[in-house]
Amino acid sequence: MDRYSEELVVAVMAIREAADIYLASEKKEIEEKDNTVGSYDIVTDFDVKAQNSIMAAIHSRYSEDSFICEEGQENDLGHSRTWVIDPIDGTLHYERGVPLFGTQLVLMVDREPVMSVIYLPVLKEMYTATIDSGAFLNGVPLRKCQSRDLKKCVVSTGDFSKKKAEWRDAHYEMIDGMRENVARIRMFGASCCDFAFFSAGRTDIHIRFVNKLWDFMPGLFLARMSGAYVDEELLEKTRFLLLTQSPEEASEFREKVLPYVGILKEFS
Repeated sequence: MDRYSEELVVAVMAIREAADIYLASEKKEIEEKDNTVGSYDIVTDFDVKAQNSIMAAIHSRYSEDSFICEEGQENDLGHSRTWVIDPIDGTLHYERGVPLFGTQLVLMVDREPVMSVIYLPVLKEMYTATIDSGAFLNGVPLRKCQSRDLKKCVVSTGDFSKKKAEWRDAHYEMIDGMRENVARIRMFGASCCDFAFFSAGRTDIHIRFVNKLWDFMPGLFLARMSGAYVDEELLEKTRFLLLTQSPEEASEFREKVLPYVGILKEFS
């Protein structure tokens, strides 16, 4: 029995309704965000409308639950049931008509993820995961993917950090280190796509520095439930996520790429 099947149904319905809202209009009010290291980022009025719609739908069914959301609900994660929501991930793509954006959320219970949803509405792809049943794409189970030599791997990276200059510098160094060691490097520009495509086996490795829960936790949980390997030491000690299809891929990435990265050299 899946303990969170009911919550999953509520979440999927809420996300579909929110997507209908933000896909319905081409007119968007845009506001520029302030970031620690000065990179350009925006929020639209539909980010807020979608978030309010999702929260209202969930609150109507689970009135005692808490929320952490990108647009104005940045609270501390406690031990209560908490829904972590990114109403439009990839807002710049959404505003400019690039189809790589979506909505994602994760339910945390006692500070641990138990259920997540990622919806890529233009691609018509609904990714779901629960702690009991595993990961799915449009209802079809996602399984652990083939492991490859690093030189044959397609690697996706998160965007350059908007929080820490040293993370941005490390990102540039890492790209230099991958240049001769991997098959291709991709930056999709939306974490929902990064994690969804990885979990579906379209990429072999995903890397990023993790910051806000709504950016990485829905997708990380999805990837774990699909059978991915997570380098737990790097994640715990440096907040750098190395997500691979196997321990062997992670080991080779450490050996051949991390020596280029100043703040991560000791882990190579």
